[in-house]
Amino acid sequence: MSNDLIESFSGVRGIYGSGITADLLRRYIFCYCELFKGKLKAVVVAGDTRPSTLVLKKAAIVAFRSCGVKKVIDVGIVPVQVCEYAILKFKANGGIYITASHNEPEYNGWKILKKDGALIYARQSEKLIEAVHKMKPSSLYKSNSAPSSSYVMHKENEALDYYVKYVLGRLGKAAIQNIKKAGFQILIDPNGGSSIKTLKKLLSLLKVQARFVNDKVGHFNRLVEPNKESLAYLDKYLRGEQFEFAAGFDSDADRVELVVTSQTAYARDLGPVVSGNYVLSLACDAMLLGTKGQVVVTNDATAYLVRDVIKKYGAVMKEVEVGEMVVVEEMEKQKGLIGGEGSNGGVIIPPIKCRDGIMTLCLILKLMAQNKRKFSNILEEYPRYYWSHHKIACQPEQSFKIKNALENYYREKGYAIKKTGDQSGGLKALADESNFIWFRQSKTEPGIFRCYIEGNNKEKVEKLAKEGLILFNKFSN
Repeated sequence: MSNDLIESFSGVRGIYGSGITADLLRRYIFCYCELFKGKLKAVVVAGDTRPSTLVLKKAAIVAFRSCGVKKVIDVGIVPVQVCEYAILKFKANGGIYITASHNEPEYNGWKILKKDGALIYARQSEKLIEAVHKMKPSSLYKSNSAPSSSYVMHKENEALDYYVKYVLGRLGKAAIQNIKKAGFQILIDPNGGSSIKTLKKLLSLLKVQARFVNDKVGHFNRLVEPNKESLAYLDKYLRGEQFEFAAGFDSDADRVELVVTSQTAYARDLGPVVSGNYVLSLACDAMLLGTKGQVVVTNDATAYLVRDVIKKYGAVMKEVEVGEMVVVEEMEKQKGLIGGEGSNGGVIIPPIKCRDGIMTLCLILKLMAQNKRKFSNILEEYPRYYWSHHKIACQPEQSFKIKNALENYYREKGYAIKKTGDQSGGLKALADESNFIWFRQSKTEPGIFRCYIEGNNKEKVEKLAKEGLILFNKFSN
């Protein structure tokens, strides 16, 4: 397999034409059908707006047919959460979503989905990857015959309608009326991604005055991942305007990042892009109202800001390894109403079991409407947390040695150590109950090692970051 390829429980990603090919996709679908032998009577296929997505989607449809799947429901170019919900509403047995999420347009990949719409479990993913690598060439996955019209059902509009109704139902009638009355003005940057049609329909129904930029489908005018670098230009739109905030999405719309004008107190202190930890906390605030004793599941890189915000509802925060499906599986055990990863924008609201940037946006509108407060004012009421995030070039085999050395260093220093997952999982060293440094090899970006520092003490965060990067360089030599 190519060095450009990443295969993990988060899905398969790589550069199209190198690591990612139609042949590899056919292999995955063949092994997927074998893994769920006899259970895949109907599947849903969809994807984002990358140039290679339509080619891969067509290959997927042909592969499912050659494997004996009776019906394919093609819901078109839609956000991943729309695809997942379509599996539930159309009573399909699983599906596939073509995307490389926040990676750049030359990348692509796929997420293999179960009958509940979620990514297959990590243990199933391991079996699937192993089967693909052991697989011998077979005519079963090389059929080029075109699927008949009776075999493929095109249901994009129906899938979008189902999802929009779901979001509105989750908000509730009172919240919808409050949002309509508020007359909110927001700025939206979908960057040519899959969210454009869904957002325009939903925000129109909510009477939100939304101005769209970069809304030509398939045209990527900034880096795909929404972050402080790619969204910095939005400040020129926000200055002097009446926008509450700007929202930037990635290609499959599981992530959303919010931007406030540089003139706000939050931006002056923490920067114009709102941390994903604040986004998750805001969504929890909107979702947990009227509840008590809930468990909010987060990954172990999430700041303790979430813990501090949800305690007023008697809720507790439970940490698991980074990875959407790891969070989802724990949410299933805890019967949680909400979960997510503060390290990226987008929260998980069952029965949809993936990050949902669109629902996240709507929950924040709900919170603003019910509190009758501006977005910037709500942010100011939250505890102040700081962060320092770093991506470092590092190959997996080297990262294991470095992580062991880092663990030994911080343990000898007296820091509490928390670990999640296997040897490639997260390593967290806690300086105190609110400030920590965290390390992990990326499972979505080849050759990248992540180092995150989170805490409520600015000086301590800066000190942890400086020390951590020096140690990383020292132990990598």
